[in-house]
Amino acid sequence: MQIKHKWIIPLLLLVTIGLVGCSSKQGKEATNAQQDKQVLTGVYKEDDKYSKNDDGTPQPSYWYFKKNGKLLRCTPQVNSTNQNSDTDFWYGDADRGTWKSLGNNMFELKLHDVYDNDYYTIKAKLNGNKLHTYANSRNAKYEWDADDNYKQPDMTYSDFMDMFNKAKDSDQKDIQENGYAKPDNDSSSDSSNSSSSSSDSDSSSTSADPDEIGKAVYARVFPSEQVDSVEQDGDSYYVSNEYHSADSTVEFQINGDKVTYWTQADGDATADGKNDAHTVSIKDLLGN
Repeated sequence: MQIKHKWIIPLLLLVTIGLVGCSSKQGKEATNAQQDKQVLTGVYKEDDKYSKNDDGTPQPSYWYFKKNGKLLRCTPQVNSTNQNSDTDFWYGDADRGTWKSLGNNMFELKLHDVYDNDYYTIKAKLNGNKLHTYANSRNAKYEWDADDNYKQPDMTYSDFMDMFNKAKDSDQKDIQENGYAKPDNDSSSDSSNSSSSSSDSDSSSTSADPDEIGKAVYARVFPSEQVDSVEQDGDSYYVSNEYHSADSTVEFQINGDKVTYWTQADGDATADGKNDAHTVSIKDLLGN
């Protein structure tokens, strides 16, 4: 009898190994699934100790993260708190970009000034209500310093967008008065390469605000609707109302001194999937 049942022990070992392997695989798949679900949402404010200007004036920045992987960041304009400062106020700044989960509460953030296409790419780690952003590489084109940011549960999207739009206007005034902090503005070269029109036309497209253009485009398509956001994705921009549904979003592109936008056709979409195309000059669109 003992000889007949010698195969039982090896069989039990094989079954045990199989169960352990299956359990390990399921655990790893569950962990990966959990990591894929990690999201950044809501408003975060930069810690005051990281937000001091050269004269000691606090000027914190604010982040807004959307579930769809988009982000906005703004630094509102503030008056100087130093009576001996050589400036009365500090200009604001506005940025937009994207975020993606790297797992283990780590994220990659890509953002750029709304008037410039030069991107920062940084890493961030979420720990409770604190989002720590890491300094970027020493070889990076532009420097980004590490800081801590804390969630602002009482700040609404409307509150943030009010700050963002004011910071964007201040950012533009800063550029108009002082020029870019860095001279190599990619948006100007992109504009000149995308059109064969005169240099005057290129200049007008470079200074054109995509948000302003987006609002004007949306007013043509949906005259009674209020614009909620204008987001960039590659060469295109997408403007939408508060619902952000497919039928409430309009795609447009800026090409030199002209703007092309697409609206839903009555029948099937065109071959490129963008439906009816409409092209108008920036001058006519903005009524300049």
